[in-house]
Amino acid sequence: MEQNTEISLFELQIDHNVSSYLKETARWAKFLAIVGFICCGVMVLVALFAGSFIAAALRMTGGAAGMGYLTGMISFVYILIALLFFLPCLYLYNFASRMQAALRSNDQEQLTKSFKNLKSCYRYIGIFTVIYLALVVLIIVANLFGSVSRGGV
Repeated sequence: MEQNTEISLFELQIDHNVSSYLKETARWAKFLAIVGFICCGVMVLVALFAGSFIAAALRMTGGAAGMGYLTGMISFVYILIALLFFLPCLYLYNFASRMQAALRSNDQEQLTKSFKNLKSCYRYIGIFTVIYLALVVLIIVANLFGSVSRGGV
């Protein structure tokens, strides 16, 4: 007796209700992705002009000379954040676009690609969250060791 190697989830169907939920989800996902792209663009613009603004503010207040590294560092951080934020927005946009196309044309391949992009988006956000939480724990532990070594706590 041959076994079916393909996993069947009880032959799930996309009925009218599910289709309308997916259409609305795709619209919201596309909206959020576009807002995310705009935010990334604004962050890059801020990164490009932040150095000038900080340098001008330092000159006006008689701030310390030689703070050019600070403006470069701020620009670098903003561009890095924009790049980190861009990829999940791209995955989300691809999910939305392909979901809309799949539902319009009843295309299984587009539906599969759409869900693959959604999975990639969540995986990216999940990995980023784990890294962020690990850094927070490391910072807390370092602060505790630092305060203990100074005689605090």
